[in-house]
Amino acid sequence: MCQKVFLVVLATAAFVASAVPSENVIRVACVGDSITAGVCASSPGGYVPILQQLLGSNYLVTNFGNSGHTMLKRGLCGPPAGGDCSYWDTDTYQQAMSSQPDVVTIFLGTNDAKTFNYFNASMGNYTKDYLDMLLGFSKLPSKPKLFAVIPCPLYPPDPFEMSPKVINTIFPSLIPRIAAAGPAGTGVIDVFNALGGVNLTQPNITCDGCHPVQQGYVEIAQTFFNALKAVATEEGWPEMGHTPTGYVRKENFMVKDMS
Repeated sequence: MCQKVFLVVLATAAFVASAVPSENVIRVACVGDSITAGVCASSPGGYVPILQQLLGSNYLVTNFGNSGHTMLKRGLCGPPAGGDCSYWDTDTYQQAMSSQPDVVTIFLGTNDAKTFNYFNASMGNYTKDYLDMLLGFSKLPSKPKLFAVIPCPLYPPDPFEMSPKVINTIFPSLIPRIAAAGPAGTGVIDVFNALGGVNLTQPNITCDGCHPVQQGYVEIAQTFFNALKAVATEEGWPEMGHTPTGYVRKENFMVKDMS
């Protein structure tokens, strides 16, 4: 009897693209900052590859996370030097816009909550800039389904000059209002309550008060998946969790059977 050998693949966009016919795939663009980039995750990519595994081979999930960046068009990197940290001014944003997405999840706000950004009148208006981004994605030829993400709660020691008032009090009610005022059908993904909410019930879910540990990224991926699944039938999306021919599921990963 021959011995089975499994090649474990971390569900990168390149892997899925090679395994799935491009004309059938639903493209999911994950826009965000360092939490989308996967800082503090024990596996590369944070929640994005986990979401890919949950959605399966009928979906192509691409990570457009860029650490330290803001929704604010005039967001700063921080003192003493300042500098431009607006997501709008990144190649990552342009790549997301050019990715022909069918779904866009926008997970920006944590860096906007830094006191020198959110409470600086010269930086502009977070709500206006958020609505502008939603509108911009809505005008793409692919007509993507949009989701505004309520960011993770901020736990002590309230690092990086971030305001717990903004993250834990303002955003949980503001972002659903932004979604409601945005393009028709904009959904909300509530990561805030999934990771402990206003009562901060999961104190061990972060590595530094801001970035989730691996279990937090698993919970974020599941929260994203639940939101997408809830609208899949309405949007006419294909089956979720499908494994391509020649691959098997092994624990949390899709792997190629090389027996």
